[in-house]
This record gives sequence, structure tokens and C-alpha cells, in this order.
Amino acid sequence: MVTATETHGKKAKYVIPRPRNWYNFGVALFVAVGSLCYGYASSISAAPIGQQSWYDYMDLEAGTAHTNAILGAINGIYAAGGAFGCVYNMWSSEYYGRKRSIQIGCCISIVGATIMTASVDVGMFIASRFIMGFGIGVLVTFVPLYQSEVSPPESRGVGLHGVLIGFSYSMTGFITYGCYFAPYGQFQWRFPLAVQLIPTSILLIGSFWLPYSPRWLLSQGRDEAAWKVTQRLHASKSDPDDNFAHAEYNQMQAQIEFERKHNAVGTLAQARLAFSQKSYLKRLGLGFLVQFGNQCTGALVINNYNTILFSGLGITGAMPLLLLGFFNLVTVPGNLFNGLFIDRFGRRRFVIVGCIGIIVCLSGEAAITAQFVDTGSTNRVGLGFGVGFIFAFPMVIRSFGMSWSIMGQFIATVILLEAAPTAFANIGYGFWILLICLTAIYATLIYFFLPETKGMTLEDISVLFGDPVELSFEQALSKQEHREADDGDEVMMQEKQEGRQVENIPLEK
Repeated sequence: MVTATETHGKKAKYVIPRPRNWYNFGVALFVAVGSLCYGYASSISAAPIGQQSWYDYMDLEAGTAHTNAILGAINGIYAAGGAFGCVYNMWSSEYYGRKRSIQIGCCISIVGATIMTASVDVGMFIASRFIMGFGIGVLVTFVPLYQSEVSPPESRGVGLHGVLIGFSYSMTGFITYGCYFAPYGQFQWRFPLAVQLIPTSILLIGSFWLPYSPRWLLSQGRDEAAWKVTQRLHASKSDPDDNFAHAEYNQMQAQIEFERKHNAVGTLAQARLAFSQKSYLKRLGLGFLVQFGNQCTGALVINNYNTILFSGLGITGAMPLLLLGFFNLVTVPGNLFNGLFIDRFGRRRFVIVGCIGIIVCLSGEAAITAQFVDTGSTNRVGLGFGVGFIFAFPMVIRSFGMSWSIMGQFIATVILLEAAPTAFANIGYGFWILLICLTAIYATLIYFFLPETKGMTLEDISVLFGDPVELSFEQALSKQEHREADDGDEVMMQEKQEGRQVENIPLEK
């Protein structure tokens, strides 16, 4: 068994090249369509509240206490659905696996989007948001989980997740901005809602050609199928003997066997272990902290109520919707940079730097709100700086633990998005100060408690946290190298033996 002290702090050197191929990249890229589903669905509530036709149809008056409560419910119930989706994931991940669960999430999301688009009153709209949230809660868990299980250790594919989320967020603003100029009526807000059906339908249809996760296949006793998937994912001309695939497969197989021996296979077994072992509790706590803390920075608060915030800063008409699109578009380069370099510089460093930038932006926003918005000022320069600060704002128990962690994101979202409209109306800049304090606490906890995981396989990450792992990836590679060397020695010995036999054959006279 591997312990944390054996690998922590060591930088592994791999003799066997880490192969990449277009099939592996294509699988990770296509399943990232689920990130488009999540991003668009999570931000679409910002679109109708920027359309007067939606308020009129739903018999709401913008800015009233009743309407603020309705807006909070629309966003809060979506996040609540996501939290329930994460609870469902804890069972579905083991019973149906990653691929089937993604398909189930797509189906639920399609139902939610259809009801939302066809809503005839506020009650129907709110109900559809819960259904949509449940489906998206499934997708936002399984898309990065699936990507991490089919991608090489140093590039797990999850960078695509952030890039496409940022892109889909910007789509919300641009599509709704274009619909703003349509004739006054239901099309202005129903069409942006209907667009949710496009990425979910594409993902559902294309998912039938995706491979199953090899780790899940092994857990189901389908060893041969797991090997074929692993081999195809890592096939490369630079590794003609599939040494890398063999090493990863052997490591996964050893870990699954270890979990079976210790009764750690299955949802109930994972849940029992998760709360009974110190190292697992640490991972659950940190996972929940990261997801909860990310939302405490106020990213979704600003995004989902962007049009209201811009209106308070003196921006009216179609412009808040256009700014919503650009606000989210500027996050794409940052997410792309993260995707390319996060496994080189490390996640911990990126989070801390991001928190520092967020605190600066929130501080500026709080000052502008206190000086100009809460006082009813018409100072265009001061209000313009407020817009600028908003633009500067940056955006074993694996399946059980990931579902638990992402549930933290939705719980924080329920709290903040439910409270935000009323908080902005009643305490103004005080809400920004609250977010500043939460972000500072989050950054401090990350600095002291979050270890770095760059370049590690999923099993080696377990070693870092002190979890029991049967075989580290470095050991699996070493065994594979020794096996190849032994095979090579046998071939050489055989060739030498054949050579001696040839030498002893008498020549014909």
C-alpha cells in the first residue's frame, strides 16, 4: 500500500512518454458541451429580468419588494434543484455510471427547459427552474468527473469546463440583447429560454458514441471493456506497446481490487467510509469549502443580477443586456489561460491570486455603490467606474465526494441568490462588504489548508491526502518498465540461443 509520506513532495520522472491522441481530446471536448448546458442554464435568469415584456407577462413590477422576492425564488429554487441533483448523483454515479448519468441529466434538463420556455405564470416558471436545476446538478458533477477519468494526469480536460462555461454565460447576454430588438412580446424572452434545449440535445444524442469511464467499467467487473477503452484513449505512435495505458490500467485495477477488499465499492459503502476516516473527512471538507467559497466571492450574484446592477449604475434599455454578454466574454481568456497552465502552476496558486483580484474589485464596487448608487447620485463618471469594477470581476469516494463538494456550490448559491435582490435594495454597499469578508476568509483557508495536486493521477491525489491507495502511478509505471525490460531480456536471450544453434549447425560439404 502507498502512503502519503512516500510520494508527497516528490516530482515523478516518467520514462514512458505520456501519450496524447485526437480521440482522447475529442472525447473530452465533446463531453464539455455539458459545460455549455450548465453555464447557459445558470445564467439565463439574468436575461428575462432585463426584458420589460417578461415583467409585464408575469404581472410583475420591477423594483418592488414582491418582485425582488420572486427573483430571489427563481434563482434560489434553481440552486436548490442543483443540490438535490448532487444528492441523486451519489447513487447514480455508481449504479448507472458516468455516461448513463450524463444522459439522464440531459433528459431532465430538456424537460425543465421545455417547461420554462412554455411557462404561462410565475409558479410554472419557478417549478421549471427546480427541474432544470436538478438536471444541471447532474451534468455539472459528471462532466468534469468524466473528463478527469479519461484524460491524462497532467491535463485532465477540465480546463475546457471553465472555458465553455464562460462562453455560454456570454451567449446569454448576446442572445437576449438581439431579442431585445424583436417586436415587443413573448418572443423577446421565450427564445433565449428555448436556446437551453440546443446544447442539452446535442450532448444527449452524441453521448451514445462516448466510451464508458474505464474506472467505472472496472468497478462493474467489465475488465476487458475497461482495457479496450484505456488503450484507445492513450494510443500513440510514441508508445507502440501501450506501456502508458498498461500502467494506468494496472493502477486502476489494483485500486478497485483494494476497494473491494475493504468494502468500499458502492454508494452506501462510500458514504460510510467518507464519514468514518480522517483523510476522507478532510477531502470532503476541502471539496465543500472550495465549491462553497467560490460562490461566496459573488460571481453568480453579479452575473445573475447584472442587468439590475447596471440599471442602478445608470445603464438602461438594451445596454445592460449587451454589457452582460461582454462581462462574461472577458472571462473566456482567463478560463482558457487556466485550462492551459493550471496543471503547470497549480490550482492553489490560481485560487489565491483570483481571490486577491476579487477583493480589489469588490472593494471598488462597494465604494462606488456607497458614494453614488445608495445616495441617488447622477454622477456619470462615478457610476462609470462602478461598471468598470464589475467588468474587472473574475470569474475510495470519488463520485460521492465530488457530488458532496458540488452540493456546497449549490447551497451557497441558494443562500446568496435568494438574498441578493432584497439585500441590494435594503443594505446596498453593505452586501458588497459581506462578499469581501467571505472572499478574504476563503482565500485564507485555501492558503493554509488546500494542498497542490498538479500533475497527479486521481489515485496519487488520494495518496497526497493520506488516503489508502494500493498502487501509485509511479509504481505502476516502474512495474511496467521492469516488465518491458524483462521481456526484452528474454528476447535477447532467445536470440542469443538461436544464434548459438545456428553456429553449431554443420555446413554441408
